[in-house]
Amino acid sequence: MFLEKFERKRKSAAEELQIMDFLEKKLPFSVAAYAKYLRTHMEREKETIRTWALKENGVIQGAIVRNGFTVYPVFDDEVKKFEKIFSFFFKENLMDATRLAFHGKARDVEVLEHYAKEAGLHPVEHIVYDFMTAAAAPPLRELYACPPGLIVRQPGVSDIDKLFPLQAGYEQEEVLPKNGKFDPAVCRMLIERLVKHERILIAELGGRIVGKINTNAVTPSWVQIGGVYVHPSYRQRGIATRMTAVFVQGLLDEGKQASLFVKKEKPVARNVYSRIGFRVAGDYRITYY
Repeated sequence: MFLEKFERKRKSAAEELQIMDFLEKKLPFSVAAYAKYLRTHMEREKETIRTWALKENGVIQGAIVRNGFTVYPVFDDEVKKFEKIFSFFFKENLMDATRLAFHGKARDVEVLEHYAKEAGLHPVEHIVYDFMTAAAAPPLRELYACPPGLIVRQPGVSDIDKLFPLQAGYEQEEVLPKNGKFDPAVCRMLIERLVKHERILIAELGGRIVGKINTNAVTPSWVQIGGVYVHPSYRQRGIATRMTAVFVQGLLDEGKQASLFVKKEKPVARNVYSRIGFRVAGDYRITYY
């Protein structure tokens, strides 16, 4: 088994397709990595992504995709020897490794954590989630279950300022690791990107935006849902259920399959997704350094 490293150089179309084919075969757990790879390579923004691939007899058996400070390890379950790929990876990334976050299937992230420890790195925090996929269309009752007067719609540019409190709440409750610092400017830029480039719905009640849901990774066949958030004052009223059901139904109508992950210590959220038709497919893990 040997390592073939694709980094900071223009790859041939065949090499790009080989990596994309591998990531596609690992769906849905590879949704985020595959979406990042597709976007950067299709748009020829190669400086924003770095990829290492593990091959045997010319066949890719694993890949590490780095986008910014987020790292996505994706491997065949049968792979047992990782020394070469991780040796190259940490040699290239050790200088800023304490800023990295590993995302992916729990087994793949745990292997990466093992080699990170050998490289002298110790995580600040790790979180294990239930990775869920939409196994069926939302029941009709969930598409309409909501408080009277609730409106679920797409936002426009004029809604960006109104969305800020929700996105800020979501990041501080669900995203920031221990000792992480909330950055209002970055939050604002993210909202603009979500409204302009991602699929997003908002829930509006009495003229106030009280909930949001969006995609955070999109491939031709699978979509990863994220950013599901309802203002604390409006929870337990069926808003998240209605909003998510409408969102998922729209994806299914377009022939796409939906996935998401939810913290294991949040059974209320998991029950909402279960009622809509999601089922647990395995464990997802995020580790912060």
